Amino acid sequence: MHAFSFREPHGIRAFWDFTHPNQLSLEFYWWSSSCGISADVSDEDWTFHLAFPPFSLFFSIAGFGLWKPQEKHIFHWDNNREVWLTDARACSLRIFDWSIWIQPWSRSMEWRASDPWWVRGVTLDLRKLLGREQYTCETLRDGIPVIVPMPEGVYHGTAKIERRTWKRPLWFRQTRGSTTIDCPKGIPHAGKGENSWDCGDDGLFGWGVEGDAVEKAIAHGVATVLIARRRYGQPSQEALTEALA
Repeated sequence: MHAFSFREPHGIRAFWDFTHPNQLSLEFYWWSSSCGISADVSDEDWTFHLAFPPFSLFFSIAGFGLWKPQEKHIFHWDNNREVWLTDARACSLRIFDWSIWIQPWSRSMEWRASDPWWVRGVTLDLRKLLGREQYTCETLRDGIPVIVPMPEGVYHGTAKIERRTWKRPLWFRQTRGSTTIDCPKGIPHAGKGENSWDCGDDGLFGWGVEGDAVEKAIAHGVATVLIARRRYGQPSQEALTEALA
């Protein structure tokens, strides 16, 4: 028997080789987002998969005289020769994209409309099972006076803090706060220069960040304009004078 293993950025893989073609392999990963359980059979092996965020585990068995489903194929081009080949199948229960995918005994490499439901598999839409999502937006504070400091001076604007909520009747509430800043005169920077209409002055007139920290929103606006000036160039003196007036 030969055994070897190696590390990956977020996982580890190990193999045990017995007399050919007998082999065992194990793969373990962390920080995985997949969720479900499955068993797959192919020409090479049986593979079992168990995943529950943030972990994922694969275990494969090749050889050892394991049973595999087979299907008869007729090669008409070879004098109607009959050959029995492995009928690759999968049995799985997976959860992703707000859906539950159930495959009792599905074909791994093809889909046939004539197959019964337990071969074709079924999909349950969790969004329908959990109820229609309701969205609300609540303004916590509005019209907060702010100043945005820049190398040439300060710009005046107003900030608004909101709280957004998403809720399904049979699921947990999700809440997210946001802070937006409106700067009526804008903070000037040069245009991108990609078209004839943006070769002159441009500016940042409004922006937002996640959370309820006004200071974070101000800092984000300053950084955005400085990056734009470094990338596209400085605004004209006329634009600066008008914005700072």
